[in-house]
Amino acid sequence: MGMPWGCCFFIGGSSSGRTADSGSAYRGSNPRPPANIMDKHRLVSPILMWAIVAAGITFSFQIFPSEVLFMPNKFTSYLIIFAILYWLYFFVGAMIVHRKAPRSVHSIDKIVKEGVYQRVRHPIYSADIVLVWGIFSHWPSYRALSSVIWLTVVLFFWMRLEERALTEKFGSDYLEYKKQAPMVVPRIRKGV
Repeated sequence: MGMPWGCCFFIGGSSSGRTADSGSAYRGSNPRPPANIMDKHRLVSPILMWAIVAAGITFSFQIFPSEVLFMPNKFTSYLIIFAILYWLYFFVGAMIVHRKAPRSVHSIDKIVKEGVYQRVRHPIYSADIVLVWGIFSHWPSYRALSSVIWLTVVLFFWMRLEERALTEKFGSDYLEYKKQAPMVVPRIRKGV
């Protein structure tokens, strides 16, 4: 893992340069939210998230033994191949649809609903979670298990932070998108 990418799936930068009145209730009608909302959204930074993940993994490697939990086999080889293909599909798909996906919430001004974002709201986080569990299945140690659990917990916590910030920023538009696409586990649908 170790890649400093988060899954903010929106297009950053305001095309009009207008700002909303800080006293008004922002619900996605203006291109930019009030400054106080933007300041709160700066805290939902992928860089901070990956620093927390790295700190937890470093801690795991200090306290947990490196002994193997089970022996990898043909099945675990298939799992890691699946995980790599899943990661490539969702991660690369997210980057193709939206090149600014690693940005934090404060720089986002449009909800992207095309491509892999039709299947899942957080395709990069989803891809990262599947990839690390696939890696664990092939290199199963206590250290790897604790690291994968830590990463999964942090990513789910961060997705919740982003969801709250995006709901506050985009209001009913984002709530409608939440009804259309699942958070992490993609729906298998025909024609999508």
